[in-house]
Formats: sequence, C-alpha cells, structure tokens
Amino acid sequence: MLLICQIKMTKDFYEHMKKEQDTLDSSYRESLRQKHERMAVWDPGEEKAVFWEIKTLIMTRYRALKTWVVGFIPGF
Repeated sequence: MLLICQIKMTKDFYEHMKKEQDTLDSSYRESLRQKHERMAVWDPGEEKAVFWEIKTLIMTRYRALKTWVVGFIPGF
C-alpha cells in the first residue's frame, strides 16, 4: 500500500512539474514574440534610417562648402 501511494505521489509530482514547465515555456515564447514585435518597430530593415539620411545630406553639403572655401582661402 505504501509503495502504491509513493508511486502515485511521484506520478502526481512529475505531472505537476510537466505542467509548470509547459507554463514556463509558453511564457518564454510569448516574451520572445513580444520582444521581436518591439524590435521590429525600431529596426528599419532594408530602409535607411531618417537620421542617417539627414546626416548624409548635411555632411555632403559641408564637404562641398569646405572644398569651395579651400579653393579661395588656402590653409583653411
């Protein structure tokens, strides 16, 4: 009788642990899904970021102006 009770308790314990592990796994998968959704908002993918385009535009104008000024004022 004691052995049967121990076997049942062991089975119950493992079933409970399996349910807990399944809950943890689903929670982890959900948190990964949410993380990927948040990252998708910030990741421009193939498109260039607006900041990069503005920086490129400013740097191009600056280099052109600097080249033009150096032509008139040597050593600048």
